[in-house]
Amino acid sequence: MFYSPKHSLAEKSSPARRRIAGVAVAGASVALGSMATAQSASASTNSNVWDAVAACESGGNWSINTGNGFYGGLQFTTQTWQGFGGGKYASNANQATKAQQIEIAQKVLQTQGPGAWPVCSQKAGLTKANGGAGSAPAPAPAPAPKAQAPAPEAAPAPQAPSRSEVRTPAAAGALAVDGIRGPKTNAGIESWVGATQDGALSATDIKALQAKVGTAQDGIIGPKTTTALQSVVGATQDGIWGSQTTSALQTYLNGR
Repeated sequence: MFYSPKHSLAEKSSPARRRIAGVAVAGASVALGSMATAQSASASTNSNVWDAVAACESGGNWSINTGNGFYGGLQFTTQTWQGFGGGKYASNANQATKAQQIEIAQKVLQTQGPGAWPVCSQKAGLTKANGGAGSAPAPAPAPAPKAQAPAPEAAPAPQAPSRSEVRTPAAAGALAVDGIRGPKTNAGIESWVGATQDGALSATDIKALQAKVGTAQDGIIGPKTTTALQSVVGATQDGIWGSQTTSALQTYLNGR
């Protein structure tokens, strides 16, 4: 999902070996029990920190849909939800279970880090470790559409949702260079690419952006599109759209 802010696997323990000559295997049972307890504690930690993020983003309502283009407890846009594989559960996050929403959020966290929720991750103390990012499988490549060229990028790396844009003092009409892409920054992008300025990037807007930076126009922000944009705005070309890329883009747009 292109971040449109207005944006466990249990370890398999190897079987305990029974000792020779009938020695009791109680020790192995205790070890397995300890591992299960540790895994349960880890899962609980993951759930607790995501509960805190959801409390900040949506008031803890995992089925919320207020009609603002953001869905579920963690406020996914449709594009982010679909881009990271949520479509296998529901068309939008608010129609999926809490566990399914957390699973997709872990994929976003693995790719984008806590900065994907720039405000609420700090309030909740979210990290890759306590959010379970290490246990989240990478997003599956999106299938290429039939009879369409060029093919869409395989691994979209959009930013995750956040409904607020921090504003700092700036010249009239200029964007605050704060590294957070909110509605005002979105409108600046739309103005740059010649799209309607409504502060929310659509697939059509993204295609216009892709045309502007000279990459495949498939309406999905992936590593190739991000790298092309980074080259234009003077950001580090790592294919990951984070706060550094957004700050460079804001500076670039202010200088136009």
